[in-house]
Amino acid sequence: MSTEKLTAKRHMAVILSVIMITGLCSCTADQAPPPGASYASSRQAGLENPLNSRPGGAADGERQSFLEIIEEKRAINSDTVGYLRVPGTTVDDVVLWYPDDPNEFYLRRNFNKDYQKEGCYYADFRCSFEGGAEGLSRNTVIYGHSLDLYDDPEAPYFSQLKKFLDEDFARATPYIRFSVGEEDLVWEVFAVYYATTDLYYNTPDPVNSEFAALLTEMTKRSEYIYDVDVTAADKILTLSTCTYVFNQEYPNKYRYVVAARLAGSDEPLKDAASLEKNPYPKDP
Repeated sequence: MSTEKLTAKRHMAVILSVIMITGLCSCTADQAPPPGASYASSRQAGLENPLNSRPGGAADGERQSFLEIIEEKRAINSDTVGYLRVPGTTVDDVVLWYPDDPNEFYLRRNFNKDYQKEGCYYADFRCSFEGGAEGLSRNTVIYGHSLDLYDDPEAPYFSQLKKFLDEDFARATPYIRFSVGEEDLVWEVFAVYYATTDLYYNTPDPVNSEFAALLTEMTKRSEYIYDVDVTAADKILTLSTCTYVFNQEYPNKYRYVVAARLAGSDEPLKDAASLEKNPYPKDP
């Protein structure tokens, strides 16, 4: 697909998302920022530092830590392996993992293992969760549904990841939180891109040469050129969901992905991501 055609299709998807009020599901999206308010200003007004931010839930205005929530939820469902939070979005929930099934068990099930069209956030069945950061796969892959045919970033679940296509939001959101039961972890975003299911972006433990090649592919495809040093020595987090920019049929082979590298515990946190638009992102 030519760059001109790809750009035109993306512009059309944005226009359609504004004028359409229904998608595949009837869920009501969270209220958008008021007209004229940038993602950056709304984030600064309502969100904490991603290293210290914690979801609500406890009584008397107290906030539970991610590790406390993981422990609490694991006592109910032992498939709970972590807690995922993407600042500035409604992605703020536990992540489940079912290693005995090739990514089908939680596709249409909720936390309680009951049928739910929207499913839940779940990790690839090939991933590893043995202890803290050291026990994670090289590439921890988490899936979530995007149920809006027009890639509306205000739709629920992983549709919210499409907010990264807004440059102001991407710049104001340099980090993602994904903590595991034994350790709080912070991940620095380094790529926002489109792929197809035949790209091995969702391979949890590629060998060195494959991993290096994968990181190169991610950066070539990324909508932004991030000033983030990521190498095959890093561990990364891959958040994957459906997209309908290239084909509005469900299912299709296209995916939208946000990738982040595990930040060291001694790394100073950035206030904003250093990035620029990639003028020629590689086609899926």
